Amino acid sequence: MSAPSGGSAVESNSLAGTATLIQGGALILTSVMAINTTGADAYVQLFDAAAAADVTLGTTVPRWAVMSDFGAGLVAVSDGLPTNGLSFRNGIVAASTTTPTNNTGASQHVRFVIF
Repeated sequence: MSAPSGGSAVESNSLAGTATLIQGGALILTSVMAINTTGADAYVQLFDAAAAADVTLGTTVPRWAVMSDFGAGLVAVSDGLPTNGLSFRNGIVAASTTTPTNNTGASQHVRFVIF
């Protein structure tokens, strides 16, 4: 698979401890950027799901999680994503939390680049 040559930015302002549908359907996520508005490090949990109701935060294990460092401002947090992006079959449901797997919200403004 070759690297994608374009993409759409999808915004989710004030993403926190509620599962939120970012985009439905099959897609490739190539980048995540976060503006961490908390007083500590925060995580963006990513789930391969068609609807927010398919995810129970703190119970459903995320497909992927990325960390944003507090105090860094606008941060590309997708260093841990595969080089050519991460495929989702059903869509992306996301939440922002204080650990990679819990349900305690940590508000961030998040941008996703999706193909």
